[in-house]
Amino acid sequence: MEILIVDDNKDICQLIESILLSDGYNVESCFNPLQFSEIIKQTQPKLIITDLLMSGYDGRTLTREIKENAETQHIKIIMMSAHPDAKKLSEKAGVDDFLTKPFEIDDLVTKVENLLK
Repeated sequence: MEILIVDDNKDICQLIESILLSDGYNVESCFNPLQFSEIIKQTQPKLIITDLLMSGYDGRTLTREIKENAETQHIKIIMMSAHPDAKKLSEKAGVDDFLTKPFEIDDLVTKVENLLK
């Protein structure tokens, strides 16, 4: 699998998944952020797209867990959020790129293409 979408909002996951599937990417969604680590072990994605704020879990925590683990630190991460300070918070957590919500489809696709080169 190339891309894992981790967001507690099922509609957002399905939207991003549809966009990326139509561009030919192999995509899977995780609606329960607490299950992401099991999915990563099984699928080993190249890129994770996640939200900053999720119920019961935080995208910054997810990013730190991935980037601090030698087995997963190579995985690229795009954080997305509508929060006003989100870009700064995301960069501090160690993400590879950031997407402001609401986002343009072209912006999403361009960021994905750049990180998967």
